[in-house]
Amino acid sequence: MINPSMYWSELKRQITTKTTPETIEQCPDLNAIDDYFRYTRGRFVCNEGLEMSRRRVRFDMNELTRVAAKAAGFGSCAKVEKYPDGMYNKTFLFTMQNGTEVVGKVPNPNAGRPFFSTASEVATMDFVRNVLKTPAPKVLMWNANAQNPVGAEYILMEKMAGTQLHQVWPSMDIKGRFALVKALARYQKNWMSASFSRIGALYYSEDIPGSPSFDCSYMTDDGQELKDTRFAIGPCTGREFFDDGRATVQFDRGPWTTVEEYKRAIGQREIESIQTLPQLPKSPLTLCGPNSYEPTREKKISALENYLKLVRYVLPTDESLKTAYLWHPDLHTENIYVDHDDPTRIVGLIDWQSADVLPLFDHARQPYLLDYDGPPPKGLERPKLAENHQDLPPDERRRALTLYHSSALVALYRKLTHDQNNPLYRAMAYRDTISYDMLVLAQNLLVDGEAHYQAHVADLQGIWADLPGVRSGGNPPFPFHFSDEELAAIENDVVAASQGMEYMAGIRLKIGELWPEKGLVRHDQYEDAKKAIMQVKLELYDQIGLDERERAEWDKRWPFDA
Repeated sequence: MINPSMYWSELKRQITTKTTPETIEQCPDLNAIDDYFRYTRGRFVCNEGLEMSRRRVRFDMNELTRVAAKAAGFGSCAKVEKYPDGMYNKTFLFTMQNGTEVVGKVPNPNAGRPFFSTASEVATMDFVRNVLKTPAPKVLMWNANAQNPVGAEYILMEKMAGTQLHQVWPSMDIKGRFALVKALARYQKNWMSASFSRIGALYYSEDIPGSPSFDCSYMTDDGQELKDTRFAIGPCTGREFFDDGRATVQFDRGPWTTVEEYKRAIGQREIESIQTLPQLPKSPLTLCGPNSYEPTREKKISALENYLKLVRYVLPTDESLKTAYLWHPDLHTENIYVDHDDPTRIVGLIDWQSADVLPLFDHARQPYLLDYDGPPPKGLERPKLAENHQDLPPDERRRALTLYHSSALVALYRKLTHDQNNPLYRAMAYRDTISYDMLVLAQNLLVDGEAHYQAHVADLQGIWADLPGVRSGGNPPFPFHFSDEELAAIENDVVAASQGMEYMAGIRLKIGELWPEKGLVRHDQYEDAKKAIMQVKLELYDQIGLDERERAEWDKRWPFDA
């Protein structure tokens, strides 16, 4: 199956908007250009009207252009260019009469909580530039209150020097790629030079006087405790606290003093959302319907109540893994800028939106740019190229070499991390355990996963005494009792949910390159994708043997417009 994060990165590169620069002379009223305000990078085959509205933001572009010129210290702007749309923001390049360039960013309605997301991003970029010695964009002007002359929140920044990594990554050899990964690992080491005493998101102290917050105190890697009064730790801005309707629900968004408080708050967040939202979100992974798996609020809440009983026993026992750090949340090739002449040298990291101060084990995944379609290496094992690869047909040999080089790069990253940043490596190792699975699988139970989660809970009984958190907690008894009837019901739900996942995987396989990752396809694919989805739906209904009444029920749960 295609690796979703890899597929999504590729799709974002393919779905591009023609961003013809507009000179001020050509179009004196920039507000007349509707493309500045709407989503133009592709089309959605899932709730298109709603998805487009979430990505449309109206503001005074003429005023933003004037503010950009003021931020640049120049009298007027000569040219405006819109970058290809992101999923959460509108981004523009303002070029002044003297050639100075300023990047402007305006969040969409789906970007995060109004004010908080922008305010945190600005403070975060300041902190990583000046404390963590990471080349983030320098902010020139910003406003997190949409009630301003522009009519929207905005950030105006210096344009990063260099080239986006995605433009050169495909042509880099394995030696060059590893040199780049080593540079990225050095920045990760820098991020661990300041450990925080609280969990949440970073803000300027003056920006959140009416919200729960803690003073920003952190420990340097040489053991010195510092308190920076410019900053404070406030509510989280991560997407999981906003998406799938959670934005409208009241729950604890932090900050927190302990990891257990934070993880319990996640369980309560999911319960509050399940109880409050008028409709449960449709799963992107499991096709649900009559005579198959049907999620209910009761099943989801039952799974989360079990999660809350388990939290303290599945947290890491290594205290260093629970230490909180500030981390870049999305290290893919579009967010990394490299030197024009030496692409192994990183000159900028952009898009710090939704970067939170979280426990190390929540950050400890390999950078997204290393993701590939294939089995990941475990531990410190080194991948091996098949001895008979030279005898394979050309296409198969090429795929084998590509897989080998991709897995070798991940293995090199893991070895480098093990040797030079061992706490991060240990956090990565913890993420391969059943204890971590019991934490992470509960974080999105609003959307899906409760059937398999309950099965994991039941399976824990056989290994309960071996869990590190249980041993360190005084070996308490297994906190659950499942009757034979309950175990049978869990098994039936797992079988049904697995069937629903197979249905969705089959749809994806049949649709192939027209598959709408995150509901999105290119403009030129839209009609073909809708036809393909409709055809696959009819074939699936025939395969299952649905009657007219059942088809009508399945249509209500069908995750696509077609």
